[in-house]
Amino acid sequence: MTVCLTGDVHHMSLETRDQEYMDQTEVEAAIEYAEIAAEYDVPVTLFVTGKAAEEEPERVKRLAAMENIELGGHNYWAFTTPVHTAWRALEKVTDGRIGSWNGPRPFQAHEIRRTLDVFSDLGVTVTAWRDHAYRHDSHTVNLLAQYGVTHFSDTIEPDGDARTDGGLTMVPINTPPDHDHIYHSFRTSEYVAANDFNGPFGSEAREADAWLDWVLSCVADHVNENCPATVLAHPACMNIADEFDAFERLCERAATELEPVTMSAIEA
Repeated sequence: MTVCLTGDVHHMSLETRDQEYMDQTEVEAAIEYAEIAAEYDVPVTLFVTGKAAEEEPERVKRLAAMENIELGGHNYWAFTTPVHTAWRALEKVTDGRIGSWNGPRPFQAHEIRRTLDVFSDLGVTVTAWRDHAYRHDSHTVNLLAQYGVTHFSDTIEPDGDARTDGGLTMVPINTPPDHDHIYHSFRTSEYVAANDFNGPFGSEAREADAWLDWVLSCVADHVNENCPATVLAHPACMNIADEFDAFERLCERAATELEPVTMSAIEA
């Protein structure tokens, strides 16, 4: 019966395409999202970039103070520094033999520590983590475990179950992620038809209410298998798609029919 509702929250200086369609910051959207979940007494894990905490510390502290919210790490810069760019280019030219999105191991360690430190300065201890865009490499698990992270949710696996690896509890996203499968902002029907995206849940996109039906069907399947269901519903995406209507209905169903938990409460 276990379901974990999660969302990713980015700094506005990242200047994502979704942010162009918003009239508030992603952290402000996250607060609204968290307040909706709180109305149904539903716990939520929000993975927040360190840079967002640096840019909006008071708002992030407000999130952290909410009883139903667990804050997790989501990298610091979201792979936008010159170091990331150079290491990513090296990966491309060496066909993956050297390089990665995460940067060299010492730099990845620095970014993890910096993220944890900025949250610590706000009184938050981070034990759950999701890399931006699910980008991790052979060093990530070891580094996260070394710095006290216990739960890692960084893969999309339709049939995935919680498991242990390298000292971490690995919690895959096993329902259709909203950003890839909901029509919103730039992701119109025309965009989807012309794009060659094909992820673990296929290439289909739906309106927010139809996406919710799809997610709940997947949740039911996992419940029947006694497997925790993990949902990715970004505050920004939920805001843009239908002003949180689908998310509120998700919270209502979670509260009345399921056992909602934070990421760190999941056991393998």
